[in-house]
Amino acid sequence: MCGRYSEKQDLKIVEDQLKLRLSEKAKNWKPSFNIAPSQLAPVVPSDEPDLIDVFHFGLVPHWANDKKVGYKMINARSETLLEKPSFKPLLLNNKRCLVLADSFFEWKKEGKEKKAFRIYLPEREVFFFAGLWSSWKDPDGEIYNSYAIITTSPNKLMEKIHDRMPVILTPEEEKVWLDPEHNPKDLLKLLNAYPADAMDAYEISSEVNKPANNYPEILDPVSE
Repeated sequence: MCGRYSEKQDLKIVEDQLKLRLSEKAKNWKPSFNIAPSQLAPVVPSDEPDLIDVFHFGLVPHWANDKKVGYKMINARSETLLEKPSFKPLLLNNKRCLVLADSFFEWKKEGKEKKAFRIYLPEREVFFFAGLWSSWKDPDGEIYNSYAIITTSPNKLMEKIHDRMPVILTPEEEKVWLDPEHNPKDLLKLLNAYPADAMDAYEISSEVNKPANNYPEILDPVSE
């Protein structure tokens, strides 16, 4: 599962680093240290692979009656993408996206207690999760764009913390994931665990449990 993550980098810096452009909404987006479901966050959608836009975290299918369904659809399991009616059409019809992040959070159970951990890539300031996105129209005709993060089985680092992890793509895989020319079923080969030796993790404060706690210090390691 991946229900909380961070993107603390200024998008104008990311824009220059990754040679992408920003949508008008993305230009006004502020770095977030505790991104939670329903919130707006930066993505690169498949129909504009050179653009960073901001969509809502938690997928709302076009046929949904209420956008609240997005709270239950924050993740899509890689192993069952072709079995789920909410996700299969998005994979096959190139409604894929890249979800920008610089770390994600997971909670490790220790007895009755849950400890929060921040997981990041020491060699990459920012990276992308593999995602799927959808457009939903509300009763007033407003378009609500949303996304889900694809998850997979954990690597050796993550299995000590949780039984799932988000799919993190390499720069080469990012291009393939958005490419409409690739056979969508072949893309399933990309949806594996990122190498454990390229990741690291440390415990952070339980303050992260509340989405309202969104400030830089939330990412600091717990003092010994």
